[in-house]
Amino acid sequence: MARKKREKELQPNIKVRLDRRTVITVRDQEKLAFWKEKYPSLEVLEE
Repeated sequence: MARKKREKELQPNIKVRLDRRTVITVRDQEKLAFWKEKYPSLEVLEE
């Protein structure tokens, strides 16, 4: 008998561009603030 798979609860990710070629994904606003300190000109692509 096959078991039903459970769905994972995913946190919303935030896609961020640090410089012209580097794009990263951060998990929450706390991490976004961390990267904002290091790269003040970062650009949020998707929330």
